[in-house]
Amino acid sequence: MTANHGNRKREAPGGRRKEWRRAIILIVLAVIMVLAATIAALWSRWVRRPELPGGDPNASGRPDSSAGVDIDSVQPKVSGARKSEDFYTILIFGPDETSGLTDVMMLVSYDVTNQQATVMSFPRDTLINSSGRSVTQKMLNAVYNRYGQGEEGAQGLKSEVAELVGFVPDYYVMIDWQIVGQMVDAIGGVWFDIPYHMDYDDPYQDLHIHFEPGNQFLNGEDAMKVIRWRHNNYGSPYGNPGGGSDITRIEMRNDFLKAVLSQTLQLRNITKIGELASLFGQNVTSDLTIENLFWFGSQAVLGGLSVDDVNFVTMPYYGVAQGNPYYGRVYPNQSALLELINESLNPFVDEVTLNELDLITVNSNGTLSSSTGVLADPSAGIPSVVSTPEPEPSVLPSAPAASQPPQSSAPATQEPEVSQEPGATQEPEGPGGPSASQEPVASDQPGAGDPPSATSTPTDPVEVQDETETQP
Repeated sequence: MTANHGNRKREAPGGRRKEWRRAIILIVLAVIMVLAATIAALWSRWVRRPELPGGDPNASGRPDSSAGVDIDSVQPKVSGARKSEDFYTILIFGPDETSGLTDVMMLVSYDVTNQQATVMSFPRDTLINSSGRSVTQKMLNAVYNRYGQGEEGAQGLKSEVAELVGFVPDYYVMIDWQIVGQMVDAIGGVWFDIPYHMDYDDPYQDLHIHFEPGNQFLNGEDAMKVIRWRHNNYGSPYGNPGGGSDITRIEMRNDFLKAVLSQTLQLRNITKIGELASLFGQNVTSDLTIENLFWFGSQAVLGGLSVDDVNFVTMPYYGVAQGNPYYGRVYPNQSALLELINESLNPFVDEVTLNELDLITVNSNGTLSSSTGVLADPSAGIPSVVSTPEPEPSVLPSAPAASQPPQSSAPATQEPEVSQEPGATQEPEGPGGPSASQEPVASDQPGAGDPPSATSTPTDPVEVQDETETQP
C-alpha cells in the first residue's frame, strides 16, 4: 500500500504539468479563434468586392438628351469580356466649391488580378462635342454643371468621358479635396520632393504658400498648399516656374499622388482602416460603397501593388495656337490617345476603334470638327464672317468703249491669296481629324503641340482663366 501510495505521489506532478499544457493550448486556441472571428467580422464590415456592371454592348452610355447635352451621332461603346477577372475602371473627379467646375478629372483602370494600374488625367480645358454655344460650355470641366451636378452630373460626366475613351467607366468617385490633407495626417505625414520654389500669397483666402525646392516632410496642411499651388506671385524673385499652366499643375499633382500612394500602401496602415473609413464617408460621394473602396485598398496592400505598378499619364493632346478663337484650350491627339486606351486603359478584350470615340479637332480657321462627322453645335463648324467696311464714295470712271472689253484688276491665272492669322496653325478641316498627309506623330507625352505643317510649329496650351474660375 505504501509503495503504491508513493508511486501515486511521484506521478502526480507530471500529470499536472500535462494538464497545464493542455489548458494553455486550449486558451491559445480560444484566443486565436476569437481574433479570427473578430478579424472576419471586421473584414466583412469594412471590405466587400464590388460587382462589375453587366452593360449592354449596344448602349452608348450617354444619358437622355433632355439632360441638357445632346448629339445626333452616338456610337456604341466597347463592352463584353474583360482582360482579367477583376479589371475595374473608375472616374475620379473633384468639383470646385465656388464654380462647380470639375478642374480635377482622372480615369483609373485597375487590373486587380495582375496588380497593374493606369491613371490618366484629363486637362480641364479639353474641348468636347457639346451643344453649348460658348467656349466654356464646350469644355470637359463644365459637363458636371450642365447636367445639374449631383448624381445626374456625375453620370453625365461619366458619359462624356466615355465619348473620349470608347467605354463607360464602371464607377465614379467624387471627392472633396480636403480629404487629401486629412489622409496625409492620418498616415502620419508624407515625404515629397517639391520641384519648384513656391512663392504665392492670396490675402482674400488667407492662403500663403512658401516652400523651397527639395525633399520635405509635409503634414496635411502643407500638403493642401502644395497641391493648390499654380503659380508664384507676380514679380516674385523666383520667377514663375512651370509657366503656371493647368498641365504643369497636373504633372505635379500626379507626382504628389505617387508619393502619397507609395507611403499609404504599407501594412502598418491596415490598422487605420477605421479612421480612413470615417474620412471617406465624410468626403467621398460615389456609386461604390465604402466597403467597396476598402476592398480596392486591401487588394492593393495585400496584393503587393507598388507605386512602380501605377502609371500616371496625361491625356495626349494638341494645344490651340494664338489667333484662334479656342486659343488656350486643348483637344485630343487621336492616334496617341487611341494607342494609350488600348494598351493601358481599356478593360475589355475587344479593342476600342475610332468609331467608338467622339473627338473634337480645332481647325486653323476657327471652326471645330468631330471624328463622328456630326457636331452637336452645327454653328461651330461655320467660319466666322468678318464684315468689311463700305468703300468710300468716288467718281465712277467712264464706261469703256464698246470695242474694248473691261479690264480685270488681276491676272486671270493668279490664285487668290489665302491669309492666315499670326500664330494660327494649319490643321485638317475635315470631320475625321488629321488627314493621312498631316497625321501627327503618335505621342503620349503631355505638352504635344499642334499638328506640324509647313507654316506652323507646335504650340503648347496657355492657361486662360475663365470668369468662373477661382484662384488656388
